[in-house]
Amino acid sequence: MLSGAHAWEVPGYLRVTGGARAWFTSIEGDLLQGDRSRLGITYNLGIRNEELAWEFFTSLRFRNIHLFRLRVEPSTLYNYSSNQSYHLVRNLRLGYDLDFYMTPQFLVGANVDLDVYHLNTKVNNVFVGGMIYTYNEQGTWAIPSLGLHGTFYPIVGGIALRPNVSARVNWWQYEGLQSIDGELAGGVDIPINRLWTWTVAGGYRIWNTKIKRDRDTVDTTRKGFFVETSLLF
Repeated sequence: MLSGAHAWEVPGYLRVTGGARAWFTSIEGDLLQGDRSRLGITYNLGIRNEELAWEFFTSLRFRNIHLFRLRVEPSTLYNYSSNQSYHLVRNLRLGYDLDFYMTPQFLVGANVDLDVYHLNTKVNNVFVGGMIYTYNEQGTWAIPSLGLHGTFYPIVGGIALRPNVSARVNWWQYEGLQSIDGELAGGVDIPINRLWTWTVAGGYRIWNTKIKRDRDTVDTTRKGFFVETSLLF
């Protein structure tokens, strides 16, 4: 099974990847009120700050240097609060990579992403600064971002497995929308045959999002380790 070339080394005009990621997130941040009060998402709302977020992704690589990506986080609910408050996150990300430098060991490129981000927050009988806050605020936003990415494939002789180390960062800030997303990962490609490669990876991701809503401004950071697996054809 491990004989033959890596799928990475097989020339072709179209390659397809699909997989899933388990992200062990912790969340922290505030709901900034119009009266400048800060409602801590975990401290004041009392929700559990750790939750497993599932993401599913696919990508199409065209003529080697063009990569079109789709990533979906169906629903992650931070709740288990004693006062029944919660914070729900849904995310769909469309992305495009232009890999302008590529060798057998290095890949470097620029990327542009569009996040369709849905937030639903319930604040139920939260007492802060002498006031009681009770409301439900939700909405959906489209947040563009620009970034850079790179992957290093070290040369390891005598084995068919191919390890790799990768990094990616995205950034955007404009009129009440802010997004800073970065991750560092390491993995290994396991060639099955000349066309199929199985990849197992893990890493750490930090994502800060700041969004102004009608009732408040959400300023949250989600971070944590992740593991993922995918198939490349």
